[in-house]
Amino acid sequence: MICYLVCWNSKSGRAEKVDELHDLLRDENCDWLDLSLVSDLDSVIGNYVKQGCQTIVAAGGDGTINSLVNAMMCIDQAARPSLAIVPLGTANDFAGTLCIPDEISGAIELITSSNPVPVDLIEIRGDGFSRYYANIAAGGNCVRASEAITDEIKSNWGAFAYIRGALDVLPDMTSYRVTLKCDEEEFADLQSWAVLVANGKTNAGRIEVAPKASPFDGLMDVVIIKDGTVADMVKIVANNLLGSFLESEQVIFRQVKSLELYSEPRMRFTRDGEIVDEQPIHFTVVPGAIRMHVGSQCVA
Repeated sequence: MICYLVCWNSKSGRAEKVDELHDLLRDENCDWLDLSLVSDLDSVIGNYVKQGCQTIVAAGGDGTINSLVNAMMCIDQAARPSLAIVPLGTANDFAGTLCIPDEISGAIELITSSNPVPVDLIEIRGDGFSRYYANIAAGGNCVRASEAITDEIKSNWGAFAYIRGALDVLPDMTSYRVTLKCDEEEFADLQSWAVLVANGKTNAGRIEVAPKASPFDGLMDVVIIKDGTVADMVKIVANNLLGSFLESEQVIFRQVKSLELYSEPRMRFTRDGEIVDEQPIHFTVVPGAIRMHVGSQCVA
C-alpha cells in the first residue's frame, strides 16, 4: 500500500529542492508524481486512492495545492485522502495560514507526527464552470496587477512582486459596478476597484489581506475595495504592508457562508494564482472539505 503520493512540478522555480525531499522521505513508502507530465490529474489521483493511498503531499506552492484540491474533491469524502503540504512555491501563502514550517525538514516532521484535521475550501461557480480553491480569489484590478508581473519582476522582487505589479496598474485602473449579496445582506451598484474572497489570510507573497480569515470556521472573508483616487489606492497598498488594510474607509469587510456577485464590466479573478476568465457568480464555503496536516498553533 502506498502511504504517500508526493506531487511536484519539475518546471517550478524551486524544483531542485525535491532532491532534499527525496532524502528526507527515503524511509517512507512513497510514489512520486511530476505534475508537469500529467494531463488528467483527476483520474491519476483517483487511481492512487483506489490503490490505498492515504495521503497526498503537495510539494509546491498555492498553484500545486489548487490543482490537487480540485482533483481530490472529485473523490467521495469517505474515501478522500488527507493532504499534506511541503512549501516549495515562491510565496506559499496557504501553507503560512496553516502554520506549516517553511523548512522542508520541519514540514516533513509535521506530516509524519501530526493527525490531519478538517479544513474548509471555497467553491466558485459561474456559467458552465465550478472549481474549488483553498486560499484566496482576487478579482478586478488584482488580476491586472498579476498580469503585469514579468519573470524579471519575479526574479528581482521575489515575494513582493505583486506590489511591484500593482504600481504599474495604479495610474490606469478599471472601475467595476458591482452588486453583491453576502448571505442575506446586499450591496447594490457599488463602484469597486477589487473584490477578494478569502479562506486564507495572505495573498501574493504573504501580504495579509484577510487577517481575520480562518480555514476552520466555516466562513469566508469578503473584502470589497471601493473605487477612489490613485492616492486612495496607494494608501491601501501601503496599509497592506502595515497590517491595517481592513481599517481603510475604502474597504467593506464581511464574514459569510455564501456570496453572489454581479459586475459590469465583467470582473475576472485569480484563484490561487490561476486566472479565471469566466465571470464567477457564486462563492460557497465547503466546511471541512479535506483533512490536512497543519501546525499545532493553528488548531484551537
